[in-house]
Amino acid sequence: MKPPDALEALYVAAILREPRLISRDTFRVHDELAHSGLRMVLAHATSGHGAEDALFEAHDTLKRAVEAAMRQLASQQGSALEHYFLQLCRSIKLRRIKQQLDYIGRVTSQTAGAMDLSEETKQLFVQRMELLALEKRVKEETPSPPLGTKSPMQPV
Repeated sequence: MKPPDALEALYVAAILREPRLISRDTFRVHDELAHSGLRMVLAHATSGHGAEDALFEAHDTLKRAVEAAMRQLASQQGSALEHYFLQLCRSIKLRRIKQQLDYIGRVTSQTAGAMDLSEETKQLFVQRMELLALEKRVKEETPSPPLGTKSPMQPV
């Protein structure tokens, strides 16, 4: 099994530690987790089972990644953990938007100069505009971390 993305593992670890945080995820990152194992752990944990129980049946690779993320979060408490979690949500959402914009850019660049745009290409241009607007909202809604604090994107 392929290990999960580090930011997504941190996201899940934060929720396992403090389940109420999922309600603070205004970007609904939990709907877009790339790793199916992380989605299963999160679904198990948020359906009333504890964190240990959520990881019990997980594959060893996944278990190790989430446990490492939990250790990385060990120093985060209360509002600091919540702030860190919000930054994770923002980072993951912005990365997902960038991936979608990159994909649209690749697809539409192949049709550049074509006089008649296909319906699919027109839809991609509309989707691109929506993603750019969403990206702007995400950047404006969640402030960047204050100077001197470690953001989720920085290596440990």
